Amino acid sequence: MAPQELKPGSIDGWPWLLVVVMLPLAAPWGAAALSWRFEPWNAAEWWRLLSGGWVHADARHACLNSAALALLAWLGRDRAPLLLTLALAAPPAIAAMQWLWPAPQAFVGASGLVYCWWAALALTQPRWRGLWLAVLLGRLAWQSLFPLSWSGGEPVLVSAHWSGAALGLLAACGWLQLWTRRGTRGATAHISS
Repeated sequence: MAPQELKPGSIDGWPWLLVVVMLPLAAPWGAAALSWRFEPWNAAEWWRLLSGGWVHADARHACLNSAALALLAWLGRDRAPLLLTLALAAPPAIAAMQWLWPAPQAFVGASGLVYCWWAALALTQPRWRGLWLAVLLGRLAWQSLFPLSWSGGEPVLVSAHWSGAALGLLAACGWLQLWTRRGTRGATAHISS
């Protein structure tokens, strides 16, 4: 079953989505971000698990991630509860998932959350699903085959992008199941095939 139309929650999440969109611009950048970045080998400083997804290499990095989050927040504004839940849960989960990769690396930036939101919206938007998933997988494959460097020659951490996309897909599956069950019990969401 695919949702044709889901009503937004009774609480308007748009102001909170704006806070999430602006957070990368408010968090430290550059040298100041180094003490907050996630480092898998530095487990004693547990707060890095929480902060690594919000601090950025430089202003350009923060602005690009904020712009991507803003676009996705606008496109997914009727999915605000899902996006807000992911904004809280995904950054530390993406950091923790780095220990699962063969060569865990330090990282900064909200791009893992960008890919998380992208994947979640791709799966929950029936009209866009095929196109969004194809572009998402194409982008991830491209980054994996042709690695890029970012600010200061640092490599783009594609594992954070893959981890974010995987979390977004899992969260979207759970969200769709929740709305499907609510729809069959006569809740406010309209679900049809």
